[in-house]
Amino acid sequence: MTTTESPGDWNGDVNETVVEEWVEDTTTFQRVQTVVDTTHRHQTAARVAERARVSEPTARKHLSAMADAGRVVSVQTEGGTRYKRSPQAVAMRRIAAIHEAHAKRELRAEIQALTEEIAALEETYGVTGPDALAVELGDDEEGWDDVARWRQANENLDIARAALSLYDFDPDAGADGDGESNRDRGGLATGDPAGTGRA
Repeated sequence: MTTTESPGDWNGDVNETVVEEWVEDTTTFQRVQTVVDTTHRHQTAARVAERARVSEPTARKHLSAMADAGRVVSVQTEGGTRYKRSPQAVAMRRIAAIHEAHAKRELRAEIQALTEEIAALEETYGVTGPDALAVELGDDEEGWDDVARWRQANENLDIARAALSLYDFDPDAGADGDGESNRDRGGLATGDPAGTGRA
């Protein structure tokens, strides 16, 4: 007779099992990259290696390559070199993802909406930006939520404009292999005219 093991009968470590599967399914470079992409504060190569389940020399090699490519930021400290993800690289990945996911008309509509939102805030408060508004507000005054909203709108506007500009930057956006235009799609210059993110 076959017995069914209940979840309570298993004494393994779920987290460790997930990590083991991650190690089996990825390369050392991919794991170091994943760790760096979630690193907000500078960390040593040893700490990155521990989190990525690789040797320290391997982590240092990959981190050095990523630093040369601008994917990570490195700083020299008394305890040695420390690394964290590059803000520019994070921004570019976000811009590229938005570019791939949205057609030109969608980005233009979003840019228009954000521009109108910012103009309304300028008219409401009589200042030209969130920093100027923050200077005028007292600690107990209303309007701090609008400072945060204004800053977010400015950031979103910059990102939307950058994502839109990638259409003109893409040298393959004019036509696909059949000579058909795909300039209203979000594919980057990767041989991916459909904008799926796969070459």
